[in-house]
Amino acid sequence: MPATALPHALGAAAQALAASAPELNRLDGFAGDGDLGVTMTVVAEVAQEVLAREEADGTRLLSSLGAAIARRAPSTSGTLLATACLRASQALRDDQGAPVEVMLHCFSAALEGVMARGKAEPGDRTLVDGLNAICGSLERSVADGTSWPLALLEAAGAAQAMAEATSNMEPRKGRASWVPQRALGHPDAGCSMLAIGLQAAAQACQPLP
Repeated sequence: MPATALPHALGAAAQALAASAPELNRLDGFAGDGDLGVTMTVVAEVAQEVLAREEADGTRLLSSLGAAIARRAPSTSGTLLATACLRASQALRDDQGAPVEVMLHCFSAALEGVMARGKAEPGDRTLVDGLNAICGSLERSVADGTSWPLALLEAAGAAQAMAEATSNMEPRKGRASWVPQRALGHPDAGCSMLAIGLQAAAQACQPLP
């Protein structure tokens, strides 16, 4: 997306994540600590603070957001989200391509960072699966020449579909892997968080009818 649209998208995502805190806590409680919603509430507060003081420079905005999340939400999910933002900011700084290509490079960098930090792979039923689905969707959008608002909306749909698919996946990483039977039948909380945030961002960026 254009850098000028990023603050609006991030603001919408932050609001959606804060509003979804109870549901995220519920999903995380099946096989995790049950506090993902608490963490995302902090992340939403941090995002609003960063948006209020930073100019509409995408690289600086993502970098500041990642650093602030790392300081204020140092849980596993917070650390992974901070890593994703920092890696995306680096990719954005080095990229001058078309909007959909830039989104792909940023999400790919985020995926690589989260995989390295969390020691997870696609198929482990983690945030990685959601990010991987987003990257796949954006790759198709680049090939098809899709407009960036529609590409973002389709990527959000891919994230939601993957979140739903994780209900039938056995967790292989983190605390959930200790009691995998408790997680089955429920979507992964991290993937659900990603889908909620991206869906809100995508809807906020759609052109008016």
